[in-house]
Amino acid sequence: MKSNLKSRIAFLFVFLCLTVFLSGIIITAAAQAIDLQTASWDEIVAAAKEEGQVTFYACYFPDYFRVSANDFESQYGIKVNLIVGNLEANFNKAISEKDRDVGTMDAIVTGGQWVKTAMDLDLFYGPMKDVIPDAGKLTPSLWEVQEGVLTKGYLTPLHRNQTGILYDPERVSNPPQTWEELEAWIDANPKKFGFNDPSKGGSGQSFVHTLISQTTGGLEKYKGDADVVPEKVANWNLAWEWVNSRKDKLTFTVSNNDSIVRINDGEMAMTFGWDDNVKDMMNKGNIFSRAKMYIPQMGAAGGGDTLGVLKNAKNKAAAALFIYHLTTKEQQLKKFEIVGAYPSRIDIALEGTLLSEEDRANNAIAWFPAPYKGHMISEFVKNVLMK
Repeated sequence: MKSNLKSRIAFLFVFLCLTVFLSGIIITAAAQAIDLQTASWDEIVAAAKEEGQVTFYACYFPDYFRVSANDFESQYGIKVNLIVGNLEANFNKAISEKDRDVGTMDAIVTGGQWVKTAMDLDLFYGPMKDVIPDAGKLTPSLWEVQEGVLTKGYLTPLHRNQTGILYDPERVSNPPQTWEELEAWIDANPKKFGFNDPSKGGSGQSFVHTLISQTTGGLEKYKGDADVVPEKVANWNLAWEWVNSRKDKLTFTVSNNDSIVRINDGEMAMTFGWDDNVKDMMNKGNIFSRAKMYIPQMGAAGGGDTLGVLKNAKNKAAAALFIYHLTTKEQQLKKFEIVGAYPSRIDIALEGTLLSEEDRANNAIAWFPAPYKGHMISEFVKNVLMK
């Protein structure tokens, strides 16, 4: 009798374990089998909850991303494995795992030169433009082009960043709008305009980018190039000659922050800067509140960062849901309030921004393709800084 009872208990235990195991397989298979391109958003949300977690890699804004992850977990009951590390290290990991059937990364913040590398290596799942709700309310240009690279809707806009001219209104009464006006101001105010070494920060890259545009024939000719075309950069010596002829009138700084600090200290009166970087420095008291910023009519580069779902992500539905979460009005406003990052959404009216929406619409220019940016940096170092 006892033997039969033990046998029945053992049988029931094995049956229950097998049932739970098979249920887990069925749930996991169902979640993995979902096609984000054809599924409804409700189906994607349900699949994300079945997956139960998402692993997200970022390279900045740790305070904000911790808040957003907690909000996501509270709302959906899905765990966020948040890793905030170096951008290069993040992408090197993604690249090292690209040939695996299933990787350990689900979604990643994407920017800089890694956009071209990642697109060339086919790292991302997509396109996401037809998957994410409210995609049409995210900045249209960033859906299609980032860092001069055609991304074809695979990368979801996270936020916009923009360079412009930062100045002290007590010492610059009529800030220049055209290249000729800037030249005249520099000539009349030696050492009061400066920019950082372009190998040390993007605001310096933006100034040199505008310099090349203004002295060598515009930027249109570079559009769509996957590599540097030698004939198109043959006259860049004109840009280097412009800088070298004014070395005694220009101030060179060592970083984005260094340029801002030198404005604050009174050494310089005008420089190129990033809107979010300047806003953050203002919030920290590292530059006086009277500082102003604008995008000149001659143009200054801008763009933004995006979010990508890895092609071999284990939790694609949860990744899509987390990306949507980060692009909601609530989260976009929260990010702006915490770190000053300008929303990627175009349906949010903001107060207290350094750059106007009108300036962004009329005077912001896109970066030329990434290979030209790399060439620009190396050539500037060789032909200007090393001379």
